[in-house]
Amino acid sequence: MTSAARKLPTLQERVTARYESLTPTERKVATYLCEHPQQAAFSSAEEIATATGTSDASVVRTAKSLGFDGLPGLKRTLQEHLGTLLTPTHLLHNTISNFSEGPEGVVGSLLAERADLLNELGRTLDPADFRRAVELIAGAHETLVWGLGGDASLVEYTVTRLNRLGYRARPASDTGFQLVDRLLPLGPDDVVLIIAQNRIRPELEVTLQHAADTGASTVLLTDTLREALDEWTDAVLTAPTGRPEMYGGQSMFLIVLEALTLAVAARDEERAIRTFDKRNQLRELLDARFAARAHERNGTRKGGRRRT
Repeated sequence: MTSAARKLPTLQERVTARYESLTPTERKVATYLCEHPQQAAFSSAEEIATATGTSDASVVRTAKSLGFDGLPGLKRTLQEHLGTLLTPTHLLHNTISNFSEGPEGVVGSLLAERADLLNELGRTLDPADFRRAVELIAGAHETLVWGLGGDASLVEYTVTRLNRLGYRARPASDTGFQLVDRLLPLGPDDVVLIIAQNRIRPELEVTLQHAADTGASTVLLTDTLREALDEWTDAVLTAPTGRPEMYGGQSMFLIVLEALTLAVAARDEERAIRTFDKRNQLRELLDARFAARAHERNGTRKGGRRRT
């Protein structure tokens, strides 16, 4: 097969080839997709429908009329194309150039953007899914918190908070074959909390498949993957990370994880307090051992001095 035969048509090529066969509503949606690929690549069917004055069903029908298996397939194509254009360097440049001059300007711009994201979070976070996520984690034998790359810090943060509140949790931030060892102990009474912004990597696909095979429940915290992974998850927490052409932040994810762990603790306050007391006792014991060692060393040094 030649490279030309393997090359898939772009969205613009699909629209041009099928334009005459599209309905007026589908043409409206298709035109928006071509003119706003960055927004469309990370928008839900509802958001695209609102932007075009159509319906969710019309957006999905348009994607299928253009030869995709649905909206997730269309968005993946757009995201892959954008990925070749919006490199991390370009994203960082776009973000910095968008700030006002001087340190005060950076703070002001960032606070304004985060305020907008907080308002958006209030719209995108589904209360029923959040309640379901809390119930699953609170009732789990153990929670495997999964996240790769830059999300690894959020993984460690969440694992630490759950453990300190009395709930067993362990991290899974490994890539490649090292991930397998993290997945092996997974059982039907466990929960996998997945942190994944907008990319479906092989590690994510294998994790979801293994969770389904073992009967473990899954909770997904994401920006744009709800539609693509909805059938693989028991609860989806959608949080915005920022404009697609800008360098994304983790602040909204952090807020959701903080709320999630606190909501889990609130279901059994005595358990959380008991664990905190035990943690404080262990810290006091450790402090006492360190103090004793320091006293022994000081005594040894004093006893070993020669008299003149």
